Amino acid sequence: MAQTFNNAITNNVTSVTTVYTAPAGTTSVVVGLIIANETSTDTTVTVSMTKGATTISLLNSGPLPGNSNIMVLNNNSRLVLLTGNSLAVTAGQNVDVAVSVLEIT
Repeated sequence: MAQTFNNAITNNVTSVTTVYTAPAGTTSVVVGLIIANETSTDTTVTVSMTKGATTISLLNSGPLPGNSNIMVLNNNSRLVLLTGNSLAVTAGQNVDVAVSVLEIT
């Protein structure tokens, strides 16, 4: 079983944007999810997980002050994504998103 650290970054997110999808034949352990507000205006962010036809909110309209960031997931709160499961982010203003994962194949 190979284990590889990987990351995905997405900038200027406002509408629903898939920021990471677990590849085929891979179990992904999300070890970090950071969202940064790149504007001086306060905004809200929503983070969702999709598995098949089911989508759930991990963070729903969470406040994110201007020029700040929020760590939604870190080493103390991991999330497992199976093949095809995905994470999406929505925000009221432009935000940047970084996802760190351990991919197990």
